Amino acid sequence: MREKELLWEMYEGFWEGREPCWRMCHCPPAIKEECPASKHPILPCWEIEGTYCKLQTEPEGVSGTGVAICKVCRVYKTYGRGRPIEIKLFGKGINSSLVSLERLARGKALASSAERRHTDEKGN
Repeated sequence: MREKELLWEMYEGFWEGREPCWRMCHCPPAIKEECPASKHPILPCWEIEGTYCKLQTEPEGVSGTGVAICKVCRVYKTYGRGRPIEIKLFGKGINSSLVSLERLARGKALASSAERRHTDEKGN
């Protein structure tokens, strides 16, 4: 029975015949459009890195890999059946875009700082 269910999910998409997480959580259209859970409906949201729910700020930047929120979420409690949570889709989430932007901003800040130092050294 479980094999049939898994095959069905693989070909039809996890949310087929279920109320999707973005509806259960009342996500605004702007978030739903950016969130990888709606872009990759073949997997449940708790198996996708960088869903809006998972975004958290850490010292090294924004991360979308924390699953602690999933364990208490009504979506996982409804559909997860207590199975262990394992991220299966990486690099498609909101955090990937944010991390890229953060790196770009840090790089520009470093370049600007180096340029100021160079200008200061020339002026002295």
